[in-house]
Amino acid sequence: MRYWLLIFICILNLQATELNKLIEVALAKHPSLETIKARIAAADYALSYSKNFDNPIISISVNDIRLDDITDRSLEPMQTQAITLSQKIPWFGKIDAKVKIEKAKKKLLLMTLKEAKAELVSKIKITAYQLWEIEELIKLTQRNIEITEQNIKIFQGYTASSRSENFHMGIMSAELVRSRLKTDLSNLKAKREEIVALLSYLSFQNIQNIKIELPKETLLPLTILKKELKETPILKVKQANSEIEKNRLELSQLNRISDPTLRIGYNHRQEFEDFVSVGLSFTLPIYGTEKSKVEEQRAKLLSKEFMVTDTKHSLEANLEKLYAIAQKELEVLHIVKDDSLPLIEHMFDLIRADIAAGGDLYKFMDLIEQKLTLEAQVISARANFHKTKAKIDALLGELK
Repeated sequence: MRYWLLIFICILNLQATELNKLIEVALAKHPSLETIKARIAAADYALSYSKNFDNPIISISVNDIRLDDITDRSLEPMQTQAITLSQKIPWFGKIDAKVKIEKAKKKLLLMTLKEAKAELVSKIKITAYQLWEIEELIKLTQRNIEITEQNIKIFQGYTASSRSENFHMGIMSAELVRSRLKTDLSNLKAKREEIVALLSYLSFQNIQNIKIELPKETLLPLTILKKELKETPILKVKQANSEIEKNRLELSQLNRISDPTLRIGYNHRQEFEDFVSVGLSFTLPIYGTEKSKVEEQRAKLLSKEFMVTDTKHSLEANLEKLYAIAQKELEVLHIVKDDSLPLIEHMFDLIRADIAAGGDLYKFMDLIEQKLTLEAQVISARANFHKTKAKIDALLGELK
């Protein structure tokens, strides 16, 4: 039986998905990223046609049409049929300005894709660390249920012949603890199913078993992280938006000069020789519309520039907040793991030995709950540290 159980465990380990592999697949296949990639492809087409002139207009005309007989073209010797081609010619620099706008739009999408990738990786990591935390709490709770049940049996066996006055109190306390632990275990298992479902969505694959190994709790100095913050995609997105408005302002200033429209026509006459006509037309910017549009665009650019400045300060403040949280979790981990738990473990061993000799089960159950609380704090502190670090990585645009 043990042999087959060992084989089954080995198979599960072989089938377990590693977190890095999970992230790799998600970055390659997740629909939210594919949506942005499709928009980038569309931006390439927009960039290609932004270099073109407006489509020419072709018109056909017939003059001096008789109302009594529209087919009779003998009324006047000067009757003509004409075909005219009109082409708007963009003023110098306007096409370049349009191209700059489309390039800035594509740059915005590329930065948006990087930001979305970093956010997706962060969400996958946070969810995976939540799963690790829940699974560790499940193991811890199961272990404490087993310890509680073992000590109930030991205590009952010792006091089977002679019931001490603390017997009922101890058994009642142990049963209450066991019931509470089993309820907690049931809730943890339900929570695990929720997290696995969320992780399956985020990674865009069906997760059955995942191998999560938490790395060592390390944190770079805040000064180094602040330097890396300057290259974050979150800030680059805001800067790209500002660049789009800057190029739109340039185009608005050029639009104050109207584009000439060149018209070339070929005219046919029955009684005389055919002739060609050439014309050039301009719009008259006499109502101040173009000037108002320039000022409107200037205000929009100013708004985007303020947004860039605000984002810089917001990111720095958020980084400092997350860094403080990560340091707090490290401190909690050090206090509980290195200072409190060893002392509790020693007391736990002493009192557990005392239980076998008929000691106070009530006090022992109280100690079990205290020990469980401390061990759960260690697990949560580790998970919270790595979840906070994943949020910091998202701010910095890290995909590792």
